[in-house]
Amino acid sequence: MEKNVSIIIPVCNSEKYLSECLKSICSQTLKNIEIICINDGSNDSSFEILSSFEKKDERIRLVSKINEGFGCALNIGLNLAGGEYVGIIEPTDFVDKKMFEKLYALSRKCDADIVKSAYFKYFEKTKVESEKKQKVSFEKYCKVPTWFFRIAECPSFFSFHPSIWSAIYKRTFLNNNSIRFVEAKNFSFVDNPFQVESMLLAQKIVYTGSAYYFRRQKLQCDIQNEVGISDFASLFNRADEMYEILARCKNKDRNILAHIYKRELGFIRHTLEAHVKTAKAPLPLDNYDIKNVPYEIQLRIEKALSRMDEDIIKNNPVFDTRERNFYNYLSTGVLNKV
Repeated sequence: MEKNVSIIIPVCNSEKYLSECLKSICSQTLKNIEIICINDGSNDSSFEILSSFEKKDERIRLVSKINEGFGCALNIGLNLAGGEYVGIIEPTDFVDKKMFEKLYALSRKCDADIVKSAYFKYFEKTKVESEKKQKVSFEKYCKVPTWFFRIAECPSFFSFHPSIWSAIYKRTFLNNNSIRFVEAKNFSFVDNPFQVESMLLAQKIVYTGSAYYFRRQKLQCDIQNEVGISDFASLFNRADEMYEILARCKNKDRNILAHIYKRELGFIRHTLEAHVKTAKAPLPLDNYDIKNVPYEIQLRIEKALSRMDEDIIKNNPVFDTRERNFYNYLSTGVLNKV
């Protein structure tokens, strides 16, 4: 019997939060699931934790391999998946017990290619602050259709975090379109091109403003900062791949391009923040100390700017004044003046 949903968990040195993640998945109210755990070369106790859960729940399938990165681990999971739909969960996060029941029920209404939901930013309890959650929902960014839609009707999804884990994807849709992850080292932001390709090609996307996924915030900030400093090129590589996908799909929609530009400007800002000496408060977008930015980064930023249509940035309402000022600051050639 085909499973309703295959849930893929790529795991690498996640011992601190892994048990909570697995418990939240094993307790799903949708019982007809398979849980594919990819142990990506962990050298902590992650493998032992996974093994103990595998012994207790026959729905768990454990694959252990050498470390090759987030994208490679997910592709192995996608190739093994046998469910009608596929979901992806990061091992440091956890989910509401009704997540997959609710998303799968929505998929049945129109045979959706993708069912996407809101999610929670989750802040753990600390010595000085209590536990809290903050809902991230797309209704305030665009009027999301109540029935299924294509991404051109609501391109705001491309402006913000890909959040590929607060969704399920029809497996035959992914396979028929050969949609897979870039196999780059470490995490390397490979969720970005995956989201762009899957949403561009999807004929039926369904969205719900209900949130079921809890995304740990302090941990993610630490990871993003570390990656931004040690492997800044990965952000620009992912942007290159997004534009390659747009070209391959022959998509020239100016509203979609605007939202891709918005995300790429965020990439640039993140990279600059990782390489300049900043005060505790964020710097104004037009006041970065470029002297501390490696020349290679300058070249990548210039390439990024060269493919942006200035008219779109000036006139599309998706950009606010600060973003336009940031674009103008960079495009005046300030990077070449250091």
